[in-house]
Amino acid sequence: MSSPLERLYKTKLALLATIVTVIGIALMLLTHWAGGNGLTWLNGLPVMEVGSALFTTGLIAIFFEYIDQADAEARANQRLRKVLTEEAPAIRDAVVDGFAFAPESLTNVASGQTLDRIVENTLGIQLGDKELAADAYGDLKEQIIGARQRWEDAHVSVALTKWEKGPATGNGSMFVATVTWEYRFIPSSPVLRFSCVSNLDAYRELLSDPTSTAEWYFDPIGELNAASPEAFKLVHITANGKPLTARRSVRKDGQSFTCNLGDMVNAKNEITISYTYRVLVQRHGHLLHLDLAQPTKDFRAELWYGDCGIRRMNVIDYLSGPRQPRYRHLEASDPSPSVEVAYEGWTFPKGGVAFVWVLDEELS
Repeated sequence: MSSPLERLYKTKLALLATIVTVIGIALMLLTHWAGGNGLTWLNGLPVMEVGSALFTTGLIAIFFEYIDQADAEARANQRLRKVLTEEAPAIRDAVVDGFAFAPESLTNVASGQTLDRIVENTLGIQLGDKELAADAYGDLKEQIIGARQRWEDAHVSVALTKWEKGPATGNGSMFVATVTWEYRFIPSSPVLRFSCVSNLDAYRELLSDPTSTAEWYFDPIGELNAASPEAFKLVHITANGKPLTARRSVRKDGQSFTCNLGDMVNAKNEITISYTYRVLVQRHGHLLHLDLAQPTKDFRAELWYGDCGIRRMNVIDYLSGPRQPRYRHLEASDPSPSVEVAYEGWTFPKGGVAFVWVLDEELS
């Protein structure tokens, strides 16, 4: 069955052929009538020639085009297939080069699912394993593409000192850790929240909370718990060098500090945030870990532990990246003993570093 466009074309062609043929016949009849009625001046005009041309065109040429339409379409299709066959390699190379050097054009012609298939297929070719490529891309998409933020030039410094309000040794002896973070990022929420909890389930929920900036788990000991002022305190916070006001709230199993970025939040504007908090760390826990909850580029962490009774400090990194981190140690015998770990490039979330120490009293 012919399409509506094709039927319209045939109707218009038939109508045009009829009109041209009728006009041609009318002009030829006019010439004969003028000759029989003495209108000789009309013979000086090419009326008969024009009428014959129109009659011939309408009756023969257009009629021939009408009956030759199917053959003409077949010939046109054959020419098009020939051109496509000959130029297919050039067209293919042009498309591939366009996508390779102008990847933003992919978003105009492909949906998200199509882009996922393109990435998986390309990665499968590179790895030689389609199943591995699908699993690797799925994990990458969940950790990187689904991340609410991305940090750059992240620097964290920790200073350990003795806690003078508790026992010097034994159960309840503590270090005070003063932790300072600074990094650049595009905020996904105007609210920044710093929390300390004593419940592991609540701590895990905070790790996936988009409004949670920093989380700390404090294991209750004696009268101290996560709600105690000594356990956790936000000392100061700035955004682009501008001090922010923090509001503290306390509940039974924890506490939190909240700040508002206000008009600094913009989907395209990157800000530099810096904040310092103090926490209590158990001496006999022998561990202080710093987690990277977001994809992070260029990370550096350092810890000072002078006059803390620590004989040796070890660093364990679980940074998920292809390169080896750089380490720097100043031994406990140094006037300002410290350790530092630095990583250049991107690391996946859920990575970080852990500082593990050995106390003087344990060796003696």
